Amino acid sequence: MQPTVFSADELQQALDYYNKNGFVAIDSTLDEHYLSELRKIMLELIEVEKEAINLETYRDYGFLLCALHYADKYPQILEVLNNQEMLKFVETILEKWFIVYLYSNNCIPPNGGNTKAYKPHIDTPRYINNYHQSVVAMITMDDYTEENGATWVLPASQEVREKPTDEYFYNNAFRLVVPKGTICFFDPRVWHAAGTNFSSDWRTCLLIVFCRPWMKQRVDIPRFMSHIDKNTLSKHLQQLLGFHSAPPANFKEFYGDEHERTFVQPFV
Repeated sequence: MQPTVFSADELQQALDYYNKNGFVAIDSTLDEHYLSELRKIMLELIEVEKEAINLETYRDYGFLLCALHYADKYPQILEVLNNQEMLKFVETILEKWFIVYLYSNNCIPPNGGNTKAYKPHIDTPRYINNYHQSVVAMITMDDYTEENGATWVLPASQEVREKPTDEYFYNNAFRLVVPKGTICFFDPRVWHAAGTNFSSDWRTCLLIVFCRPWMKQRVDIPRFMSHIDKNTLSKHLQQLLGFHSAPPANFKEFYGDEHERTFVQPFV
C-alpha cells in the first residue's frame, strides 16, 4: 500500500492523518532545479565529511553530522528553511518558536547499498502523553521507489514501545513511494526503516528535525556555524537555528541587554 500525498492546501487533513498514523506526506513547491542542485551538494559533502573523519569504522556514510556547517560555501543549504509548507506544518505540531534540532541527510548508496538506518527503529524513545517534543521532516531529492530504497514506515506505531518483529513490521509497513520534492513528516517515535537501494544511482533526501526551543540540539548548531557571521542571517534563520536559545555562560549573557543575552527565545 502506498501513502496519500496531501497538497499544501489540505493542512487539516494532513494533520489528522499524521496524528493517527505517525507520519504524513505533503507535496511541496520546492523547485526541481533547486533540489537537483542541493542533491549534488549533499553527495559532495558526504565524501568531504567521510574524508575528514577518516575512521576505518566510519558508520555514518550517507549522513552529515551538521550540513549547516557548510552554509558559507553552499548558501543553498539555508534556503529550504524558508519553505512555507514545511514551516507551517511544523508550527501546527510544535507551536511557534520551534528550532532546528538536526539538519542532515539520509542518502543511500547504489547497487545494493544501505545505511545503519535499514533496521526497524525509532528515533526518540521518549513518551509524554499528548505532547510532541519534535518532528522529523524528510525531503525527497529523488523520486522514491521500491527499487531505490523507499523508506518503510509502520502506521500508527508511535505508541508501540516494544520493537515489533521483523516479520510483523515488513508485513504491515508502508513503503513511502513518493515523488521528488515530497516532504514526509514523521513522529520520531514511529517505527520505520530505510530501504536497500538496488538502483544504479544514489537515493537521496534531506533530513531536518525540529524541536521545542528549550530542548538541546543534536549538535550545537551556532557553534558549528561560528565561522559564519550570524549578522548575515535573517532574524528568522537566527531564531530557527538556535542562536536565540543558547544557555548563558556568564552573567552578561544572562542579565545583559537583549543583544548580549543568549537566551531571548519567546514562548508565546
